[in-house]
Amino acid sequence: MALNDFIERVFACSAETARQIEARARPRAYPAGSAIVRQGERCHDVYLLVMGRARSFVISPDGLLIRFYDFAPGDLFGALSGAQEHFSEISALEDLDSAIFGAADFLSLLETHSCVGLMLSRALLRQLARVSEQMLSRATLSAAGRVHEELLRLAATADGMTIAPAPILSELAARVYTTRETVSRAVSALERRGIVRRDADALVIVAPARLADMVI
Repeated sequence: MALNDFIERVFACSAETARQIEARARPRAYPAGSAIVRQGERCHDVYLLVMGRARSFVISPDGLLIRFYDFAPGDLFGALSGAQEHFSEISALEDLDSAIFGAADFLSLLETHSCVGLMLSRALLRQLARVSEQMLSRATLSAAGRVHEELLRLAATADGMTIAPAPILSELAARVYTTRETVSRAVSALERRGIVRRDADALVIVAPARLADMVI
């Protein structure tokens, strides 16, 4: 999809408005694994994710990676409130395309086009809802319970039972704010009890109701 068509769809605007927004953007591609925004560095741009996925995470003083948010096409991140030191690291999970706006240019678009403000509001509300959900889980569930909840959530994006490819333990740990060792023990215990099984390159939830009962 051409960038102009993507902007018209995501911002729910006219073709002419999309052209004006696109005129302020700098298209840029990032290969999988590359850094987009560095934690602690001053960020001067707003990024619109066009294709692919990116992850925001915080590096703690002891070197632990704490996952914050995963971005999908149509999401915005960066200097949304003006040039500032960025609180997290954002990297490409896969090859991705983005449209980059200077912070001042993006502010000008907000002032000129109401559709930009509406789109930004929706994007921030999505992020707030997901982060609030993560904070609630961390405050109310045990580490193992968070692992169980995340497995159910990942399976729900497919058929409710299959996670393919099987989750990488270190990534799953970052998602639920715990260690890889804790995730490994939790998944191994589920396998021994016959609640999940490894099948080729997938993790299959054999007994989703039993797993749901273990989200405590």
